[in-house]
Amino acid sequence: MPRRITGPQAVTLVIVAAVLGLAGLVTYSRAQAPTPPPIRVQVAVIQLKPDMMTTWEDLQKNELIPAQKKAGLSWRHTLANGASGQGFTRITIVPLANYAQLDMPGFIQRAVSAEANANYNAKNRVSIQSQKTSIETLQVDESIISNSTAPPSLFFVQAFHVAPGKGGEFGASLREDYLPAYKKAGLKDFWVYNTNQGEPGTVLVRPIANYAELDKPALLVQAGLTQDQQTKIGARRNATLGGPTETEVYRFVPELSYGTPSVPTPQRSTN
Repeated sequence: MPRRITGPQAVTLVIVAAVLGLAGLVTYSRAQAPTPPPIRVQVAVIQLKPDMMTTWEDLQKNELIPAQKKAGLSWRHTLANGASGQGFTRITIVPLANYAQLDMPGFIQRAVSAEANANYNAKNRVSIQSQKTSIETLQVDESIISNSTAPPSLFFVQAFHVAPGKGGEFGASLREDYLPAYKKAGLKDFWVYNTNQGEPGTVLVRPIANYAELDKPALLVQAGLTQDQQTKIGARRNATLGGPTETEVYRFVPELSYGTPSVPTPQRSTN
């Protein structure tokens, strides 16, 4: 039986979600154009020591974020566990234009000095219980993107383990079954991410204004689908899965975030 995704691994799949902050900055052109570069983010899932959370947050605000801005990082978003999940969890998301970016020194070393970077790492290290990093790619054709630049307060996140060889069928179900229904239900943003490096999985992210939104009927019901239609759609998706689904809600942390994601503009040909 496939193992259940739990704890930090489930959070890792999330994310990247997140970030999120890619909220709707992708638009389409009818003109022919080369294939656009992938839209990737690097996500760090950090489990903090309870008595060191304030120390870690102060380091972010006073040392790392100023260095990231000075080094030219256009944006950074931070999430935290919501009403469920593992406490004292923080998730940081930054853009990854290309893998060559990973060959560069750390932000503090670039912006200040190698000595300052060593001092930061020494102070930061003692505040962390564990950390896991992944790289995620936004699946534009499987997402709904509104062009909103305001980060949502909360993110409803589902992490799926797609069975080997079933990725294409899972994506087709999203495009053909779920997206039309979600749009009919009035959903403005819905982001899908695939993990390139890290715990394998596909992450579905839906921004919500508040927890009360979870009291509403399911989106397929809001779209007016019959029970028979919902059952068929669910069966098609379930046939692509290799394990259970993990669901969590995460909150945006504005004081540890800055900037608006800027992404390349994917373009489609009409041919």
